[in-house]
Amino acid sequence: MENEETYLPVKFEDIPSYESHYDDNKFWDKVRNIAKKVGETVLRPVLTLYYILQDGNISMKNKAYIIGALGYFILPIDIIPDFIAVLGYTDDLAVIFILLKQLQDCNTPEIQEKVETKISELLK
Repeated sequence: MENEETYLPVKFEDIPSYESHYDDNKFWDKVRNIAKKVGETVLRPVLTLYYILQDGNISMKNKAYIIGALGYFILPIDIIPDFIAVLGYTDDLAVIFILLKQLQDCNTPEIQEKVETKISELLK
């Protein structure tokens, strides 16, 4: 994990500090606004993290990390501003992918089915 942390745009232990930026409505507004611009590449990991959070079978510590990561995703201005097309989401995705790697045991087939259904709906 230490080597991976050096590539994160924020310190891993600081991710929960972005928790105050998370709001379910803001999350879905952002997802709907960017869906067709960024496509599955960005949507799949973001939605996977969201549905792992909704599943509820995770510790409070991991919930804090997920909410923090999704809060970071919602922020329009971060290390690489989101208005720079897909490239603007690379810092967000770095945080999300590291977290998903840690939570891979929580990523069930049911969660993946929800993700794929939502992606199809968003990209219609």
